[in-house]
Amino acid sequence: MSVSPETLEALARRLLDDVRRKAGISHDRPLERKLTRILSAMPLAVLELWVAQIEAADPDSPDWLSLIENLTIHETYFFRDPQHHEHVRHRVLPALIDARRSERRLRLWSAGCASGEEAYGLAILALEALADAGEARRGTDGVATAWEVAVVGTDISRIAVRQARHGCYGEEGMGSFRDLPAAYASWFVPLVGEAAPCRRVREDARRLVRFERHNLMGNAAPDGRSADDAFDLVSCRNVMIYFDDDSRERAMRLLIGAVAVDGWLVLGATDRLPDGAPFERVHGDRAVAYRRRSDKAGVP
Repeated sequence: MSVSPETLEALARRLLDDVRRKAGISHDRPLERKLTRILSAMPLAVLELWVAQIEAADPDSPDWLSLIENLTIHETYFFRDPQHHEHVRHRVLPALIDARRSERRLRLWSAGCASGEEAYGLAILALEALADAGEARRGTDGVATAWEVAVVGTDISRIAVRQARHGCYGEEGMGSFRDLPAAYASWFVPLVGEAAPCRRVREDARRLVRFERHNLMGNAAPDGRSADDAFDLVSCRNVMIYFDDDSRERAMRLLIGAVAVDGWLVLGATDRLPDGAPFERVHGDRAVAYRRRSDKAGVP
């Protein structure tokens, strides 16, 4: 016997409430309709048991993660929002390089990186900025630097993380290179012998980046970093638009806590820092980033 639309909607809402609690993703009608279509293929007895199992499951369990794969959106592309990336390369990273010359180390986190374009983009910008500052050498074999540069890209999706680690992206249609600035084209190497045209991130950038699954609703940043070993730059863009207010506040606390003193936080165009956050706004051409003040400097 088929499941009534009312029962399907009620079960979908239960699951979406669970998704909001565990992943921060807000509940809207398109998401409910998408989930209802997924549920409609199951008999009622199986469906009710499965929903109960999902609700009781840990956020790292395979069943719960499979549900997330069906609901999350991983669409992005390289150097999305050119003004933002120019601000990061020509204002944010040069300031960081000046502040870290004695350490000669940069630690960057791309949170909610989907299939990896944002994280690889950060690595490319860091190498370009180091070369601009005379701290790296451009050569025929890529950009070489004595600095230790580490970029971690994270996403809640196992599939997205797996794609990101591969570092290969298609060239067709509205793919990852749809608006690639010409200045960055050489960072991607065409692969021959593939069924579809694709390019791979150049090795000098790829070796700086690693990926792991991470939930912004958790209590710790990647690697369990403490205030004494925080990130120099944390980037989280086009992620919190999918969160409700409570989840957005929770994620923001985690991101703020992961930024080192004199480090930087870059957010999406519609994201706002909470009142009293210890950051100063640094504006560029239709772009903004936030530099963390020292504890003694107070708040903006």
